[in-house]
Amino acid sequence: MNSEPRAAMTSASSTPTLSSLNSIPTISAAVSSTGLLGSAAAARESDVRDGESPSLSTIEIVQRKFKDNEKVLSIFEAYQIIGQEHRSRLLALVVSVAGGTYAVFSLAAARLPPRNVNDLSIDKVFALNESFQMGSDKKGSISQLNFNLKTSGESAVKYFYYPIISADGASDFETFHAQIVSAKFSMTHSSIATESILSYSWLNDYRQIGEVKQELKRRENEYIVFNDFRIYCGTWNVNNKPYSDSPLDLWLANGDEAADIYAIGFQELGTSAKALTFSENRPDPLWISKLLSSLHKGAEYEELTSVRLVGMMLTIFIRKSLRPYIARCRVKTVARGVFNTLGNKGGVGVSIQLNEGNICFINCHLAAHMGFVEARNEDYGGIVRGMIFDDDLKRTINDHDHIFWIGDLNYRIEEPPGLQLQCNRASPDAYDVLVNYDQLRIEMGKGNCFDGFSEGRIKFRPTYKYDVGTDNFDSSEKQRAPAFCDRILWKGVRIEQLAYDSIMDIRMSDHKPVYAIFRVKIKTKDEKLYKRVHEEVLKLVDKRENENQPQIIVEKTVIDFGVIRFNEVAVSDFTVSNNCPMPVEFMFKVKDPPLNDICEKWLQVEPRSDLLITESTKSVRVKLLADIRSITGLLKKIRTTNWKFDFDILILHVKNGPDIFLTVTGEYKPSCFGLSVETLCRTERPLCEYTQTQLKELMNDESPEFRVTMPREFFFLIDYLHKQGDKVEGAFSTLEYKYARSPQFNVIRDWLDMWSSEEFPGTPQDAAEALLMLLDLPEKPLLDPFVEDLLQTNTTAEAMELIALLSSPRRNVFVHLCMFLRQGIERQYYNLQQVAIVFGSVLLRNSTTNTVRDIYRETRCRDFMHRFISSDMGGTLSTGVINVTSLDGSSSSASAGGGDGNNATRVNTNNST
Repeated sequence: MNSEPRAAMTSASSTPTLSSLNSIPTISAAVSSTGLLGSAAAARESDVRDGESPSLSTIEIVQRKFKDNEKVLSIFEAYQIIGQEHRSRLLALVVSVAGGTYAVFSLAAARLPPRNVNDLSIDKVFALNESFQMGSDKKGSISQLNFNLKTSGESAVKYFYYPIISADGASDFETFHAQIVSAKFSMTHSSIATESILSYSWLNDYRQIGEVKQELKRRENEYIVFNDFRIYCGTWNVNNKPYSDSPLDLWLANGDEAADIYAIGFQELGTSAKALTFSENRPDPLWISKLLSSLHKGAEYEELTSVRLVGMMLTIFIRKSLRPYIARCRVKTVARGVFNTLGNKGGVGVSIQLNEGNICFINCHLAAHMGFVEARNEDYGGIVRGMIFDDDLKRTINDHDHIFWIGDLNYRIEEPPGLQLQCNRASPDAYDVLVNYDQLRIEMGKGNCFDGFSEGRIKFRPTYKYDVGTDNFDSSEKQRAPAFCDRILWKGVRIEQLAYDSIMDIRMSDHKPVYAIFRVKIKTKDEKLYKRVHEEVLKLVDKRENENQPQIIVEKTVIDFGVIRFNEVAVSDFTVSNNCPMPVEFMFKVKDPPLNDICEKWLQVEPRSDLLITESTKSVRVKLLADIRSITGLLKKIRTTNWKFDFDILILHVKNGPDIFLTVTGEYKPSCFGLSVETLCRTERPLCEYTQTQLKELMNDESPEFRVTMPREFFFLIDYLHKQGDKVEGAFSTLEYKYARSPQFNVIRDWLDMWSSEEFPGTPQDAAEALLMLLDLPEKPLLDPFVEDLLQTNTTAEAMELIALLSSPRRNVFVHLCMFLRQGIERQYYNLQQVAIVFGSVLLRNSTTNTVRDIYRETRCRDFMHRFISSDMGGTLSTGVINVTSLDGSSSSASAGGGDGNNATRVNTNNST
């Protein structure tokens, strides 16, 4: 409101009144503020947000989707055909009392008629602007009962309808169509509703936002508060004068309290021919620095933005403390000079969002000279049409809550023909008489410009035209009549003007600077209230979605397999049921890379997808198998999981419905297969006595301390194979692991995990497979991290230098393995080439996921192993070793070159076992 309401002037052609909206003859629902607010209040009183409202009609239920100042005038039942589905829609014709404009809303309906507001969600908005079209397309249609809705820039949307109406209060098609035509006609042909004042900004609350945001917008009155901000606007035509040391604080530091925002506009800030020709658009840093130093000393300020178009410049300063609350800032220029291209006339604008309020500042320089009133009006209209800010909603000037228009508007004081004013224009109190002949006031009263804008009472002398350096009006030959050229107007809600004045003591231009101070109540989100409402809305929307979406009932969401052992299959079944009145399709969702599957490798789910008819139940089976294919990944997940370990989380997706998360859990019983040789060398008791948690600690132990020099499991297998003589013939010829895929292999697993003293429970071929598995299943190959370096060596001596750098368990296993294999080859138990190929591919395997076969690399691996296991090796491997019981029962050695200095902590493998 204005602090001086009787003196303040407001344009007569403001937003259409309620009475004008009521003049639509075909719309039966009258638009009255009393009825609108009363019905909204009644709806709120009976609003059980998550329950049914049997006492409300359909149109009353639809009304609850909108805000207090938005009235649902009519509704119409329709449906859309999407794929093979018929989806119900309610179309609503809605008017904004504040905006004075109409729109058709398409609401998705869970059922018709709806039982409560939870059954409805807004999915499309059609503004009834000039581009709006409503027509039918009956050619080739499956039904003649159809029509299209279309607005500019969007494809037509087709709707179908039934000849029978089921919703209480719904209109038939002919009536609904007539109401839309009438509403559009009332806006486009009304004498007061010109194009420049039609505002559709209220529709932005419903466009491209989800259900949560729509509901939050509808309930914003529950968490929005209005906080006071001081806005200081200033305008000055500097008459093409260069920067000077004028005392600008006289102009900018007025008021007892420091402003929160400054909007300072200049005109004729360098309008030389060069500036006009090259369209000088660079803000002037000298002027900006001078302005910043001249602001009120009661606060710290910073420049938010500046925009310039030749002689016009608009600079926005804000308190530094406000910067975090500026959510958006955009600038725009509109030229209105010669051919509407030169920037000597026109406007510059800034659009900002402070908290939840949208503020627009416009600085303009309109056409000059006494007789160019119509040109000034056209400049105003051109700026309004052209000032479209480049943001997500393409906001216009009128799409803001608070608008401040400053500048050299150039409207003059025009004496009526044959009548001389009864006062001296230079007298201090002449303004009361002069404003009666002010062209701007007259044109605003006619509705020709500045629709809906207000201006405070003028209590200062005309601001133009003065002799430079004096307070005297123009004494040149032209003797231009004094005028209030420099003005500050505002438009919007919750704006109160506190001051409006000019500064006579600044004399460097033929214009006097003008300023105005406003108190503006800006929408601000109360975070505590917002959090409460937001939580309520989330629950409401979640419940609404659950009620309207297909549902299935899952027997259990935690699948507990209990104790899981290597190479043993575990199975768990559960049921899914459909209690919905429609068929439901479900499928397990594929997860993101690198998994790219519905579950981990150790799991199998059957079926992966299925269809449940109404009142039906189906069984889903989950299998868990930690075997040679998956144990490496499972152990890695156990080792790297920071919190509670689960085998997996399955995502059961219901088509057009919610996702259901199923946790697959259990306890893995440790086994030697898949563990690194370092981990095996740290065990102090058989692995069968460890828990999953203790195994994780062992796997993550990176200390150089080991309890044995070589894993006992390796020693057991090598020792057994060594004693079998020629029974081992043909072993190590392939990596197929035929025996390991059978349940009988688990007896060997237990024999190794228990450190059993019983006879080996299998054949030499079984032992050979088990030995290869111990080497092949760990995450990293035995000769890591020097695999690639070893492949580049050409001699055994070169390779031994790198092998000496391995950890002692890796080094000892490699040396003893080679000694064992070489002995078997010498006795012709094994084929040299086959053994070189098999063990080369295992010990030097590529740890990357590259699946392309590399023949050259395979050859290098084979040749490397060939050098170490052939009889030409000589005594290279037996030089300087740690004491370990040899294969034939005598004391032999493993190479100790490059040891880690911890030999004193290691024990003889034979003694440890």
